[in-house]
Amino acid sequence: MTNFTFHLSTKLYFGEDQEKRIGEILENYGFKNVLIVGGQHTLIKSGLLAIVEQSLKDKKIKYHIYRGITPNPEIRFVKEALEIAKQQEIDLILAIGGGSVIDVAKVVSVNFFYNGDPLDFNAYKAEPKKALPIGVILTHAAAGSEMSTSAVISDSATNFKQGFNSPLIRPLFAIENPKYTLTLSKEQTGIGVVDIMMHTLERYFNQSSDGLLSDSFAEALLKNVIYNAKKLLINPNDLEARANLMLANSFSHNGITGLGKPQKMPVHQLEHAVSGLFPYVPHGAGLAILFPSWARYYQPIDPAKFDQLGRNVFNLHHEDPMQNGLDAISELEKFFVSLGLSLKLSSFGIQEKDLDKLALIATKNKQIDVYHYLKPLNYESVVQVYRNCL
Repeated sequence: MTNFTFHLSTKLYFGEDQEKRIGEILENYGFKNVLIVGGQHTLIKSGLLAIVEQSLKDKKIKYHIYRGITPNPEIRFVKEALEIAKQQEIDLILAIGGGSVIDVAKVVSVNFFYNGDPLDFNAYKAEPKKALPIGVILTHAAAGSEMSTSAVISDSATNFKQGFNSPLIRPLFAIENPKYTLTLSKEQTGIGVVDIMMHTLERYFNQSSDGLLSDSFAEALLKNVIYNAKKLLINPNDLEARANLMLANSFSHNGITGLGKPQKMPVHQLEHAVSGLFPYVPHGAGLAILFPSWARYYQPIDPAKFDQLGRNVFNLHHEDPMQNGLDAISELEKFFVSLGLSLKLSSFGIQEKDLDKLALIATKNKQIDVYHYLKPLNYESVVQVYRNCL
């Protein structure tokens, strides 16, 4: 086990009507002037914005609203929200939505005290030294950004999509009421389920010592997500299942399933190239396509870990550990398909001619390899992983 420091500073308010406490929560912290950032339509259609506004008015907390953030959020959203934040001299950013909205809030928070290019932190040209506090009201169980230290932003003009990590951007608090996920479609729910799983699966396949507690956390979380997702396939209105997925979402990406080991995410690197070049590809949908191809490439290289996944998550006990690992990948594929997701890049119009450009983006023009502790992926191997799920 490697040395680590872990500080989970996000306070979680979970359950029915917790969103109605937002004015009280902000008053207790002493915040007086808030920027609300949100998505396009759901914030209003769900009635959530009206609830939040009333709660803030009751506590005489001043607020400003910036809406319209889309999935795979662009840097322009950061710039527009940042301008409001600075003009109004706000003291907290309240993100109401899913991962895209929260990530915009995070990047605004560190740029509030920075005078350079707002993309500098995501491009690793600068490190944040200070940030505005962030609060979250979560409406989609997927990205786990409400408790994480990471934020991903795109710039379609340059096919750029990349995340950065800093403890400064872990939200101060998160409010989670699972009823706000009831309106999600089967596809949106499925995409979210994959995103939740990948944040833990990718940590799981980093180098581990024998009997590592975080691997046991990961296996339990994966089993729980699969169980509750299957319940939603039968009854999409199962609020208890949605509550469990929402909680798993937060714990999949807050670091606890990777304690004592590296926490690299190579499949995310491959997917960011895809949705960076093709912004209409939902992040979770891209992960569902890419992870099985990545896994089949690495199963012969790391057979013991894939065997462990098969035994402890899918209850597979083939005598041959190699076959057990392959069967585990097949079980994942079948599960993704049951969620209504594709396993082919071509389902999003991506063609053979696009693979070279994707690999160049993923490897930064062949300047870097895609991480794996036993055998990193070079440019040629990245092309092959893409081709195998074309």
